[in-house]
Parts: sequence; structure tokens; C-alpha cells
Amino acid sequence: MTTKTTDMNLFEARLEQAMRPVHPSSGFVTTMRKRINFKAPVEVAERISDQPSLLLILGGVLSVSLLIITAARAIFYLTNRAKF
Repeated sequence: MTTKTTDMNLFEARLEQAMRPVHPSSGFVTTMRKRINFKAPVEVAERISDQPSLLLILGGVLSVSLLIITAARAIFYLTNRAKF
């Protein structure tokens, strides 16, 4: 039991030496924040609500799902009927 604990301590010590934390400069952080440019959640919500195609997409998804369900029920009905 003590050899496992000692091995783990040695392993953790090696990992600690190999993976030292890095503190980036403030200039680098500022540059990266400008490059990434996250949009505010309000802007994203406005963009989604402005598109009239959202209803079209929703209607298409519902139609395809109903079509798949109907086809599955028809196949199930036909295969069970053939058994009798």
C-alpha cells in the first residue's frame, strides 16, 4: 500500500514540474479578446427573432417528423398483418 502511495507522490511531483501554470501578458489577453469578439446574447436573440424563415424551418421539421412517424406506422402495420 505504501509503495502505491509513494509511486503516486512521485508521479504527481513529476507532473507538477512538467505542467507549470503560465500567466499570459495583459497585451496578449487584450488582443485575443478583440480577435474573438463575442456577441452579446441580446444581439443573437434579436437576429433569430428577426428571421421569418424560423417558422418555415420549424414547419419543415415538424412535417418531416410526421412523415417519418406515418411511414414507420404503415410499415409496422403491414409487417404485422402479414404474420396472420
